[in-house]
Amino acid sequence: MNKAEILKALEDEHERFLDLIEDLPPEDLTAPGVNGDWSIKDIMAHINSWEAELIKLLFQARQGAKPTSIHFRGVNVDEINEAWHQERKSRHLEQVLDDFHAIRLQTIRRVNAFSDQELTDPKRFSWQKNIPLWRWIAEDSFAHEAEHRQQVEAWLKNRQG
Repeated sequence: MNKAEILKALEDEHERFLDLIEDLPPEDLTAPGVNGDWSIKDIMAHINSWEAELIKLLFQARQGAKPTSIHFRGVNVDEINEAWHQERKSRHLEQVLDDFHAIRLQTIRRVNAFSDQELTDPKRFSWQKNIPLWRWIAEDSFAHEAEHRQQVEAWLKNRQG
């Protein structure tokens, strides 16, 4: 994917998620059971956590440093997800929504700092493991968001009967 395609995907998927939840009352956004005991708010906080780590990765890569984001710490994904969930589950809905908007804007800003060549060359950075930067971006932003949007869609459909 080139930069224009990444930016479009970042904007389009975010808009899809926001369109899905825009008319839901707060009690629906905070009701458990969407994914295990997670609510839509919890899912959004989860997406925020991973995308914040992506922002760190992109910032450090732009500075020429090896990223120190969660991706390089050898952690168990399920364990970190649960730890982050425990840390963030008491955040107010408004805070999570504000973060959801702000984090995506920061991701877009960081992506804009890279050239198409930097985004697509799997050997541009020594730490990439032969994975182009655009794939790192996709997995922790728009593709991740799409995965969870589908869970929310299914949950909402099941609730409507």
